[in-house]
Amino acid sequence: MLRPPRTLRYAARVLIACGALLVGIAIYLLMVGAIVPSMCIAFMGLVGAGRAIPLAAGRVTLDPRGLRSKDDPVGEKSLTWESINRLELRRRLWTESVVAADGLTEVTLAAPVRLRFGRDREFDAALAELSRRAGTGVVRGRSLLTLGYACTHLAILAAWTALFVTFDPVWHHSSWPGREEAVRLPNACHVIEPTAKEMFPKQAPQRLPNDDEERCRFGDSLSLKYTLFRYDLGMDGGIERAEERFREGPGGPTLDDEGARTLPGVGDGATIDTATYQDGTRVHQIQVSARKANVVAWLVYAPPEERDSRDEAVREAERLARAAVAAIAVE
Repeated sequence: MLRPPRTLRYAARVLIACGALLVGIAIYLLMVGAIVPSMCIAFMGLVGAGRAIPLAAGRVTLDPRGLRSKDDPVGEKSLTWESINRLELRRRLWTESVVAADGLTEVTLAAPVRLRFGRDREFDAALAELSRRAGTGVVRGRSLLTLGYACTHLAILAAWTALFVTFDPVWHHSSWPGREEAVRLPNACHVIEPTAKEMFPKQAPQRLPNDDEERCRFGDSLSLKYTLFRYDLGMDGGIERAEERFREGPGGPTLDDEGARTLPGVGDGATIDTATYQDGTRVHQIQVSARKANVVAWLVYAPPEERDSRDEAVREAERLARAAVAAIAVE
């Protein structure tokens, strides 16, 4: 009985274990909603394990009538010595194997197999025995590692990578190790209500919760809106979507607005825009847009007349913005 060399059998078992690990990772990704990466990784794991099974479990049995090649625990192919009219030695990327043909079919034997680099006396002896029993010499067959073969597989790999990155980058998922995102929004009224009761005691709060949005307003004088961005297939991760909304709007000021400036030390980024009356010393309205992880906060503050001086109003708006961002919990 012929079997692949021990080194290749051990390497094949390692590859099968890695393939099983990839399948396990794919199942986990599927559970967290990463559909496309799970499909890609499962495909790679199954293909890798499938290619390694013949090396781990393959064997060739020689008997007086012919040979039986067993590539896996359930499949077996047989040829008689009289029917074999050609033995070919074919190269793969790392190994060389033997193909036996009877004129109608070709069978790639599970053994003997050897690594392409270096000589293997057991392989040479097994090859000589096959040649003697079949009554035909061994010839060099076409190599399976051709330029077209390599280019085709590189193109397939590039296509899978493009699909993987474009539609479902797994590292943008909230479950990716080291990635911190918010899963719920704070109560906006709890953040601004103390200030609103002091400055606008006659105005009642109006809370407007919605899916992935939380808004509270006290008339037109003070309002705070949170927007939570989650991972969406084909649209990128929550943090990336929040960055885009914060950078481009709509909802809140951006740095492209006239008079807007960066507000340092507030979340992962903040922009403040102050609208003043004609004299420039009194504030009509202040808007602040801030981002923390995958949440964008939009604060609108119109100070009362007795507190509408530019410096005081800006300080109050900055304090409210910091409190709004601090209320966002990431995990």
